[in-house]
Amino acid sequence: MKILISTIWKGTAVIQAIKLFKPQKVYFIVDEPLEETRRSSIAMIKDLFSEIEYQQVSAKIYDIVGISKSVIDIIDKEKGNKITIHISEGRKTMSLGLLFGAYVKRKSVDAAYYITEETNTPIKLPLVELKLSSKKVILLEKIKKGLTDIEKISKQLDIKPATVYVHMKELRDEGFLDDKNQITEMGNIVLLQNN
Repeated sequence: MKILISTIWKGTAVIQAIKLFKPQKVYFIVDEPLEETRRSSIAMIKDLFSEIEYQQVSAKIYDIVGISKSVIDIIDKEKGNKITIHISEGRKTMSLGLLFGAYVKRKSVDAAYYITEETNTPIKLPLVELKLSSKKVILLEKIKKGLTDIEKISKQLDIKPATVYVHMKELRDEGFLDDKNQITEMGNIVLLQNN
């Protein structure tokens, strides 16, 4: 089965995505509360393509981690199907959350697209894999729980303190920790793959 997970606003790009990718099921990632523009766009699309199954997934518009989690849940639910991500419409934070969720579940996603407003041209987006070594994931989890003492982390992970420092520097350089060694949104997103 072909699945389309999409942001939406006025519906123009979503209509093009449906025509191009011919999904049997469409998930709309929408913000709360659902305002009239999105509501009427979804109704219009349902009327135009009545043979398709539709589901709406509500998210908070600026909660990139929460949006990513919702997308990961959809991808897990639809595993084994051909999943296409579409991020042309809606707020950038919604699109980023959708894309980051796809990055976490890269192996289960077929493709991601942006459709240009001017010419309705689909642009295939790169799908990178958000993946860390198991030690770095455990380190992030420890930091998220408030453990910051290098010696304690070293003992719990059974690695040398110098290695903990190196891992933390790499995590900062890669954007998973900030300059104060606090977990970032991207750090929280990468941890979603293990929950």
